[in-house]
Amino acid sequence: MVLKVELEKELENKFREAAMKKYGYQKGSLQKATKEALGNWVMQQSTKVPKVKDPFKLVRGMLSDLKGKTTSVELQHEAVKLWAKKHS
Repeated sequence: MVLKVELEKELENKFREAAMKKYGYQKGSLQKATKEALGNWVMQQSTKVPKVKDPFKLVRGMLSDLKGKTTSVELQHEAVKLWAKKHS
């Protein structure tokens, strides 16, 4: 998989420098450092977000007052806001 990311120049330079120091000045250093950084971030986030068996049960009923008044996309956005509010 390919993931393109735009970073501020200062952050990019610091990341490149740290990656090269840790993994050496060779091909693949940035890829290894990126995998490590993303893996660490995902692990950190997974401890903050509770596991849910059925996420639809979390929002079922919470959006019933909006039924017929909004589009499906607006309902999705509202559901995300409610979920984030409940779990932040």
